[in-house]
Amino acid sequence: MDSELLFDVLDLMKKLERDLAVLYIMAANSIHDAAVSSVMRKIGVESATHNYIVTLIEPLIRECPPKKVMDNETLMTIEKSIKEAINQVDSLIDYVRTKQKLGDSDLADAILEKLDELEAYEENAVKIYSFLLRSYLPITSTRADAKYRAVSKLIVKLLKGIADDEREHKELLESVNEVLGRTRG
Repeated sequence: MDSELLFDVLDLMKKLERDLAVLYIMAANSIHDAAVSSVMRKIGVESATHNYIVTLIEPLIRECPPKKVMDNETLMTIEKSIKEAINQVDSLIDYVRTKQKLGDSDLADAILEKLDELEAYEENAVKIYSFLLRSYLPITSTRADAKYRAVSKLIVKLLKGIADDEREHKELLESVNEVLGRTRG
């Protein structure tokens, strides 16, 4: 495993979480439905927290890399997926900013039309964090050095918390669709 590729992926995840936090908070500020706005704000705050947690995890991963658990091909696929998501989120942020500057009254509707895309980002984030999580699980039960094992367990707990949040975000966005009376075909 190329450890620098892993850290590139972590840097991209930090950027994606930061950008998602901005997008969700912008959405919360533009949507006048209290329930929908609250969901957007909650996800935005938690995305900012995820950015912070990934920042905190990075030195731990440098100290205790997952060794040969991950393969470069999978990491390159993840890296490509994150880059695409960042580009899409940045485009959505630009779109929202443009609509805000124009005083567009349909901004809330435009944001809500993007719910399926937002759900897809959350689903991808679950996959990415789960992949990293699976890379550390075997280490937590091996006969490795006690400190290495303990740090690996801490990384697992932090990643599991983020992955659980991402699953909940997807469910919350599905609930927003229900609140809005939308059904899936």
